[in-house]
Amino acid sequence: MKKSIVIITITLTIFTVFFLFKNSKKSTEKALYTVGILQTASHQALDAARDGFIEGLNEQLDNKVSSIIYNAEGSISQAYTIAQRFHANKDINLFFTIATPATQAMSAVEKERPIVIAAVTDPGAMGLIYPETNVCGTNDMIDVKKEVEMLIALVPQAKTVGLLYTSGESNSIALVNVMRKELESKGLVPIDFAITNESDVQAVVESACRKVDVLLAPTDNIVASTIGFVVSLTLKCNKPLIVSDNMLVTSGALAARGVDYRENGKQASHIAVKLLKGEKKPYQLPIEKAMSDQIFVNKHTLDMLGLAVPDGLKKEITFVS
Repeated sequence: MKKSIVIITITLTIFTVFFLFKNSKKSTEKALYTVGILQTASHQALDAARDGFIEGLNEQLDNKVSSIIYNAEGSISQAYTIAQRFHANKDINLFFTIATPATQAMSAVEKERPIVIAAVTDPGAMGLIYPETNVCGTNDMIDVKKEVEMLIALVPQAKTVGLLYTSGESNSIALVNVMRKELESKGLVPIDFAITNESDVQAVVESACRKVDVLLAPTDNIVASTIGFVVSLTLKCNKPLIVSDNMLVTSGALAARGVDYRENGKQASHIAVKLLKGEKKPYQLPIEKAMSDQIFVNKHTLDMLGLAVPDGLKKEITFVS
């Protein structure tokens, strides 16, 4: 009996050691690269960019990459704290930053290892692009001319356009400046409605609804984070809301000719793989532009507002509800 127990014990020990060795080897093989991901805040667009990036990496690197993910949850100070933590971790091969605040924080402390960016509107204006920069990736600058043309086609009676954005977001300001010029070139009157924080949203949106025919929002973190509330306020006032992030149309915005952030993240992953494999340096890769060719329209909102899609636009539209 004792002999049997000893044999069983030895067998189990050998099996356990073999199992642990096998799994340890598999783990080592799997984690060929380590990527640090710093996300500015939680909302649909930025989550989609993160998920698209990770999915793209795993597809291209056969799941042999591990990701360390931190979310600053909208806090600038927290973004810098995370960036410092990442900088101190020498096991990280590459950083992926999502949206402008995260990118500003990471690029301020890390000057050597590659930083791949996404959901940043104008990295050049942020001083990130220079000879031998360690920053590259994708932007989310939309085709403003085409978006304004879409607005005019969907809301032909509009004369005044409220630009709804966050005053502290440099990416939003950059896009709003382009939008303002394009609206004026089409004979429309743009009026700024700047949000300073989430507590301002109701007052600013209600003020805009009283003064303009239609609202237009750039890619903006606070607008995206509060989109359900913003939509409820605009619909209550029977005012169309045009956005620059396609995903927000599913939350009730009338339309967008904007960015698919999941694809934007995947696009960034292809750039990251070139860097991880040592095929390119960041300064050898230009910032790639996001695709914004498709129009998304919320059919339910369209009907509620009593609007119609002109025949010439129908073939370009994807309806959501």
